[in-house]
Amino acid sequence: PSLRFFAGGDQSVRGYGYETLSPENENGVAVGGRFLMVGSVEYQYQFAQQWRGALFVDHGNAINDPLDPLATGAGVGLRWVSPVGPLRLDIAKGLDPEFGGGWRVHFSMGPEL
Repeated sequence: PSLRFFAGGDQSVRGYGYETLSPENENGVAVGGRFLMVGSVEYQYQFAQQWRGALFVDHGNAINDPLDPLATGAGVGLRWVSPVGPLRLDIAKGLDPEFGGGWRVHFSMGPEL
């Protein structure tokens, strides 16, 4: 499993749990995919000196075949540009129930890599 890919969570497809998007074995346990395909579109608007609002859509999955279905998550966020780096608070909804999507709160800090 350490050599396979997983998707979902704060730095991947928001609206899904951390590393919950991947192929599963016959027991329903996530085993990871051979490929990782993730893309995001995010718009940030600065409304105060160190504050920004954000709208975003994430799309992707860890897959074994390039034709496997991808999950989509969308939401809103608040960004504070602190002296030690940005702090991000997002509320996202996974839009695909077959992947276990629902409402989730995501928090992350530091630069986006």
